Amino acid sequence: MQEKFSRILIGNVLKSIRTEKKIPIKKVAQNMDVSEATISQFETGKNKPTNEKIALFTEICGQSFNFDLDRNLIMDRVYDIYDLYTDLKKEELNKTIQIVKDTHNIACSYARFEYYLILYMDAIINQKEVDTALYKGIIELGKNNFSVRELSIYYDIMALEKIYSNEIKEALGYLDKALSNKGNHLMINYHYCSIYLDLGYFNLAQQYIHKSLKMAVQQLSFDRLYYLLLNQGVLYMYTSRYDEANKLFLKLLNESIKRQNEIMKYCILSNLVFTSLIQKDIKSGFDYLNRIDEQFTDDLDLRMYKCLLYYFAHEYTKSKECIASFFRDVKDSKYHKNFIRALKYMMDNKPMKAIDNFETCYQIALKNGQYDRAIFILKQLNELYLDCGLQNKLKKVKELQENFYKMSYANQIIEDIGLKLN
Repeated sequence: MQEKFSRILIGNVLKSIRTEKKIPIKKVAQNMDVSEATISQFETGKNKPTNEKIALFTEICGQSFNFDLDRNLIMDRVYDIYDLYTDLKKEELNKTIQIVKDTHNIACSYARFEYYLILYMDAIINQKEVDTALYKGIIELGKNNFSVRELSIYYDIMALEKIYSNEIKEALGYLDKALSNKGNHLMINYHYCSIYLDLGYFNLAQQYIHKSLKMAVQQLSFDRLYYLLLNQGVLYMYTSRYDEANKLFLKLLNESIKRQNEIMKYCILSNLVFTSLIQKDIKSGFDYLNRIDEQFTDDLDLRMYKCLLYYFAHEYTKSKECIASFFRDVKDSKYHKNFIRALKYMMDNKPMKAIDNFETCYQIALKNGQYDRAIFILKQLNELYLDCGLQNKLKKVKELQENFYKMSYANQIIEDIGLKLN
């Protein structure tokens, strides 16, 4: 069995190097003075080449094979990097990645596929602007040589890439693959709870939050624990349990200040601004907004909240200035543009035009799978329909809110539930 595995690994490595360098089989065969069929047998694992032949094969491809590198050592690096990612130890994670990158001729060794998996992890975890197609193409050629744990890590990172690009259904598919490869890891459960939270499936989100919290405590992954508690606070917020949300957010805020974690502090303060808006606690909203570090104040949601706070505080001049500034700067977000237009029409006492823009916001949020935003917009439409005496539309909103409620507390994803406004 070991002999067969070894042949397949060698064949996959050789084929991967040759195809990456775009060297025809014919050229390799001629330079090695063997038939093309022999090269094909090397690459498929039917025939195991000697070290001399491996060295000659890779030399023809412009590479020098590193026979001394211990593949098991690099496999351990994969696990270490994933564990450091789980524990949010970014500095150690990047040091470990750099050690791998500095390893002599690692791309031309038995650890070739682990190396490209690490490059892929680096690109996604650190959100680098690189084309990951090359990494994934090479990994796909050799993933049949991965351990079960490596496979689960690979699929989890693929899911993370899809989460970042807002391709949620695809992300769930990769998470399912990760889980099927004995991938009952903290991060896989964490990604499930984050997705279900964004999708509005709050019962499923709660189940995965509870499971992840238990795992984080068992693994002493306390930094990740705080982000899970943040998710719990967001879940309280989305389900209108604002007092519970605020209580948890304030505890986490104190912890983020102690830890000097600016990202965590920003996330918590943003949520506190949002809950203040919902509860029409304008003073607290401004207090929390003013505590956010200047580096984060360009966030579109925060700028939108600021305009709303001025509006609810009846400071219409400042609200108009805020809206004008927003329009000058915002370019690509149709959701934010329509929301701010709706707010402007509300200030200009043009409720029907405000309704049109809020309805557009709702459709955009629904299309993008941003059900938290969709629910928030329904609350605005509910008030406007009520003020304008639009009973038919008011009835539809009540129906939609009920459907969201049913969906939120389902134990599985309901594909055909009616959520469309028209």
